[in-house]
Amino acid sequence: MLEQHYRHLQHLEAAINACAFSVSIDTLGIITAVNLQVTAVLQTSPDQLIGRSFTSVLPPENPLQWFGWLSKALEGTPARGEIGFNLSSDQPLWLEAGCSAITNEAGEIIGCLLIGMDITTRKLAAIKQELNEIYYSQVLENLPLGLQQFAANGDSIDMNSRQREIWGSAHPFFTNPGYNWLQDPFYRLNGLASIFEEARDTGKTIKKEILLRYREKRIRNITRLYPVYFEATVFPLTDKARNTANIFLILDDITEKKLSELSLQKSERLLDNIIENLPIGYIQFDNFGFIRRINQTQRIFFNSPNPAMRQPFNVMTDELAIAFELDKLFVQALDQNKTLRVEKKIDFSQDSRWTTVAREVYLDLTVFPVVEPVDKEMIVVALINDITDKKAQEEENKKNQVFLQQTGNIGKIGGWELEMNTGVMRWTDESYLIHGCHPAMGELTLEKALSFYSDEARDTLRALLRACRDSGKAFDVHLTVLANGQQKRVRFIGQPGYEDGQLVRLYGVVQDVTEHWEIKDALTRNTELMRLFFDTIDMGYAAMEKNGNLNFLNRKAEKMIGHPVAIGSNIFEEFPRLSGTVFYPRLQECIEHQTSQSFGIYFSGADKWYDFLLTPMQDGGISVFMRDITDSRKMQKELRKANEQLSNLNKNLVNQNKQLEDFAHITSHNLRAPIANLKALMLMHNEASSQQERDLYLGMLHEVIKKIDETLNDLVEVVQIRKDVNVEKERLVFAERLQKVMDILLVDIETSNIKITYNFDAATTLEYPKVYLDSILQNFITNAIRYRSPEREPALHLETSKMNDNIVLTVQDNGVGIDMERFGNKLFGFRKTFHKNKDAKGIGLFITKTQVEAMGGNIRAESRPGEGTKFIITFRNE
Repeated sequence: MLEQHYRHLQHLEAAINACAFSVSIDTLGIITAVNLQVTAVLQTSPDQLIGRSFTSVLPPENPLQWFGWLSKALEGTPARGEIGFNLSSDQPLWLEAGCSAITNEAGEIIGCLLIGMDITTRKLAAIKQELNEIYYSQVLENLPLGLQQFAANGDSIDMNSRQREIWGSAHPFFTNPGYNWLQDPFYRLNGLASIFEEARDTGKTIKKEILLRYREKRIRNITRLYPVYFEATVFPLTDKARNTANIFLILDDITEKKLSELSLQKSERLLDNIIENLPIGYIQFDNFGFIRRINQTQRIFFNSPNPAMRQPFNVMTDELAIAFELDKLFVQALDQNKTLRVEKKIDFSQDSRWTTVAREVYLDLTVFPVVEPVDKEMIVVALINDITDKKAQEEENKKNQVFLQQTGNIGKIGGWELEMNTGVMRWTDESYLIHGCHPAMGELTLEKALSFYSDEARDTLRALLRACRDSGKAFDVHLTVLANGQQKRVRFIGQPGYEDGQLVRLYGVVQDVTEHWEIKDALTRNTELMRLFFDTIDMGYAAMEKNGNLNFLNRKAEKMIGHPVAIGSNIFEEFPRLSGTVFYPRLQECIEHQTSQSFGIYFSGADKWYDFLLTPMQDGGISVFMRDITDSRKMQKELRKANEQLSNLNKNLVNQNKQLEDFAHITSHNLRAPIANLKALMLMHNEASSQQERDLYLGMLHEVIKKIDETLNDLVEVVQIRKDVNVEKERLVFAERLQKVMDILLVDIETSNIKITYNFDAATTLEYPKVYLDSILQNFITNAIRYRSPEREPALHLETSKMNDNIVLTVQDNGVGIDMERFGNKLFGFRKTFHKNKDAKGIGLFITKTQVEAMGGNIRAESRPGEGTKFIITFRNE
């Protein structure tokens, strides 16, 4: 019977070796035996595996899970389930396994046995599927489009966040469980329900634009409604039997695009209306010369017959158009692709087919090509202005020339004209008088006229006349003239003259401005003298009008403004830093009350302090005196800062003296007992009779020395904190620092299953040493984990607030709590513990209190046994 049982065990072992992994491990985690499956996977002989640490051979994918299994097995409780190992960086191993204890003949647990089936392929597929589901779920959830899934009958199944945002939280989809949206009158009216039904019935994808709702906007106590347009796409999905399984709705907000289209349509209608009502004629030709459009003004001008009586008009074949070369004008505009403007005299009495004007008129024609934006064809537009009356007025102007010459004599203004085809120059009598000569001097040419000017003026005038001739550019310049040995200043003005689009002359006026120039020179000299005077004073000065336009400013003022300033410019444009300051209201007070105003302004961007004095002047202007007082202000600031530092130093010295007294008391109290123990143990060691007893006392000595070392290290840390009162501070974000500490304590947080929440909206940042804040947060989290209640899930909430310009942080847990009546005065003491937790050392809260107080803050606690603890930390605002 025993032999049969032995054979059965051999068969069982062979079966396990054939299809399962089997590893034996002792209580220290060392491999004691492996089967063939293990050596085959690891490609290593048993001799190279036995005696090695199990985790060094098969690193667990989740160390917490593996050590949990190992602990249970060594306690006699089998562990079963899926477990993963990392054979290499890219080769995982997953087992459906069990881990159970191995006992000896005496029933003592001497190790454990791990047996498992390889499920790597199945597990990796499941992980990949799970990751794919998460990936596609995130993609759909974060789509910028609304996506909603419906059953065939219209019931909503699911939707992404964008779709929920589109509907709004108050929509019946979310508030009315029995809501049938396909029967909703609004969705039947805007067509969304019919789109859904059409896609469901036909199995096709349907896309249409719909007006989904109206949005309210409140502007100056007036509520306006604005339409919201969406592009709706509905498509069905079928099952294997080709039956409609689900129907999806995609909503894309096209309000901006739709409103742009509507605005474009309005603009087109507006343009048509503008063209139709232009005060001048408008004719549009296609590129073959046929008329495509005539506006109302042109129709009235032509006094056209009924359209049914007219023949189609083509500018290239019409006899009247050819006779007056309108066909050439059309071709020239197309060939040269530029705007042409000409004056034409046309006798409309020669044609009665398409106009009844029947008289001779002067027309100002502007012809230009345009690319039609839709068909991309070239069209030609002609703007037609009847200038018959204008030409008549020109004749009247010629009659008034004599009168103008007489007035020119009074104003010392003469006329001039240069014919382009002959080069002959003509002057009025006043022009001859200005140049110190007489009309009897003979024919006047351009070169003879230029001989009256200085060399520099002659070159300038030649260049201006050339530019006016070549590009039609008018000019207005002051020049020097030598008249009968007398030097004069003249103002020379010129412009081109065209006839039928051709330049025929240059003409203009010349004015004697010698007297005006002398006055200006005197004024300039006076201005320079005033500038010289004001440049000698050590402050900025400016004279300006009431509207801020500058009449004068000295170099000191320009330096304070930061760049050269032109006379006539506005002080608020040249010195934009004044905007938004008290300068403008003080200027108004100075103007209204005619009293001087003195004030200072700090410019934060430039870090400058300026003193200003505004004084009204008798001519209505304002004098502005400004002085840079930045250095004196900074000196005052540095003095105040030095006084504050001396005050803080005095406070720190007083505080440090108090801390030294406390520290001396703590040191003597916490080291007295361990040193007394050392003396007693040394005495007992020396008096011990046996080596075993002496070894026992030596072990106890090592333990006491270890405790003394820990106490000294803790005291040194406290000393360092109290010493570094000027440790460097940074602008810290509460949420970022909390996340950093949570990352460090990730294993403890996951193991304890503690829920950590926070609300830092009231105060998101803090100016504080990073190492102190991290240490404070870490102590509160570890305390909440260490002193959690076994009766409920552990939780910790952190929240900030502001009080008297200080930042307050509250940290509240739901742990076992503290009896504040018994231990409140010792809560933050050195090496003070109030629970039987074996990990408690009584140093964390003492360190936290030391760090907070080192920075000038304070900490207190509120707690009751069984109800958790709330810590309130006040950070002093520097």
